[in-house]
Amino acid sequence: MSRTLKDGRARRTGNSVLEIVKREDGALDLFMNKEVLQLNVQRSWLAEWLCVRFGFCGEEYSSAVGELDCTGHLTLTF
Repeated sequence: MSRTLKDGRARRTGNSVLEIVKREDGALDLFMNKEVLQLNVQRSWLAEWLCVRFGFCGEEYSSAVGELDCTGHLTLTF
């Protein structure tokens, strides 16, 4: 089963929390509802995770990346 959320905005219910933590080496660790989703994700794959799989595209994606760059941590509820 794929983890892709088709039509992401339409399916957001506020029940799931995606956390992304930036490591010192620039790689990312992803957690879904406090459980490990993927460790050591390269930054080049961030668009794949946020936009394609979870529906955070366009301005939402830009805003999320900006927060991640500033704080090193990002929490998204959908």
